[in-house]
Amino acid sequence: MATRSFPERIEPFKFAALGKLIDGIFATAYFNRLCQELNSDKGEIACKINGLVDQETGRKMLRLEVSGQVELICQGCTEPFMHQLEHIAIMYPCYNEEQMKQVPDDGEPVLAEEDGLDIKSAVEDELILSLPLIPLYGECEELAAYEVGELPEQTVEEAEKDNPFAALKNLKI
Repeated sequence: MATRSFPERIEPFKFAALGKLIDGIFATAYFNRLCQELNSDKGEIACKINGLVDQETGRKMLRLEVSGQVELICQGCTEPFMHQLEHIAIMYPCYNEEQMKQVPDDGEPVLAEEDGLDIKSAVEDELILSLPLIPLYGECEELAAYEVGELPEQTVEEAEKDNPFAALKNLKI
């Protein structure tokens, strides 16, 4: 059964310092912006957010783990398919751009406001970023057309013959 919603805002530094945890299952439809990238709002997303403090640096962070299935459209055959989401991210809360520049490479900065962090929006951003750029499913993943490699070499005559603009060179203005 899906949890209703995230807290409206959390104070991320206090959340991390106290080692708090948000753990729940959310209906995909709960994430409005994510649904705009999907074929439908079918499915559920399990979400776990741990507040942590780095023992060496004292830096506070949020560890996000999301998993679930979402419906995408295959860009090879244009058929809908269920895509398995598995994503882990470290989010470092920041209150200004200067703090954002100092975030370690192992995580992402999230901008918190004076009244706290909109945790739903931060999680939704990570969900959208975890989607594949070109969703492919089944046989479409194995098509040779999507393989990276060198283009076949053509002779100059073949290239000119195949050029749709070749006939224009004979026109005069």
